[in-house]
Amino acid sequence: MSEKLSQAQLKELKKCFDLFDSDGSGSISSNELQNLFESLDIKVRDEDLGEVMRLMDRDGSGNIDFKEFVDVMADQFFRKPTITELEIAFDYFDKDQSGYITEEELFFAISRFKGDLTKSDVQKMIQVIDKDKDNKINKKEFINLILNNSN
Repeated sequence: MSEKLSQAQLKELKKCFDLFDSDGSGSISSNELQNLFESLDIKVRDEDLGEVMRLMDRDGSGNIDFKEFVDVMADQFFRKPTITELEIAFDYFDKDQSGYITEEELFFAISRFKGDLTKSDVQKMIQVIDKDKDNKINKKEFINLILNNSN
């Protein structure tokens, strides 16, 4: 499925891969994967981390190279998320469980991946997504955004 990715998608995946490959070795180790999960405040048991590595490390080298990363991530590009998955993702962003993603929550979540993000960038994102114009993103707006931008 990776052959269906555009050059822009491959470029984005390379940026992500390089971010996860914190030592610049050209592959993602289980320690780097663990650090990634920790940076996202995701608690992963050792056996679950091992399972993720087994799923992604298709050649059994003990590390995830770029081709393996692309192969796994390409499947995700073309897979439509379920409503349940989107609700879980929304809840991850909605740190205070208010039922809304605020400007601060969106800034915090996105700035973990994109360091040069400004408050103005986040305000513009919210203006585009926020259909009821209350300056925050509700669950319906979030789900519609993702579903309308997938496939």
